[in-house]
Amino acid sequence: MKHSLSVIGAVLVVAVTLVACDKIKPPLPEVEKPPAASGQASQPEGERKAFAETAEKELDALKATIAEFKTKAEASSAEVKAKLGEEVQKLEADLGAAQQRLAELKAATVESWSQFKDAFSSALQKLKGGVESFRKNAA
Repeated sequence: MKHSLSVIGAVLVVAVTLVACDKIKPPLPEVEKPPAASGQASQPEGERKAFAETAEKELDALKATIAEFKTKAEASSAEVKAKLGEEVQKLEADLGAAQQRLAELKAATVESWSQFKDAFSSALQKLKGGVESFRKNAA
């Protein structure tokens, strides 16, 4: 009798333990916490800086190309000079707009940066299109 009570007691202990094990939740895997507020902007800040530097170099190259176009236009005959001069003025206006967008991009907050990036990219594409158009027309 003592033996059967011991077996019943052991079975109850095992049963309670098994039921209780179902209630124990395994530890959750540690999720990488985002960096503190000062560190959050560091990765986008690096991306922003690299993009701005690349954009500035690209604008400088386009500015030099436009200066060459202007020199070519001034060396042309009066009729061609007038036509090319107008196109150069449009390119210079587009260059100014792209430079303005770049300045806005550099001053943009982390939250609004992507909007300014899109606006700058659009202005840059317009300028590049104008340069290509000038090359075709001047050839």
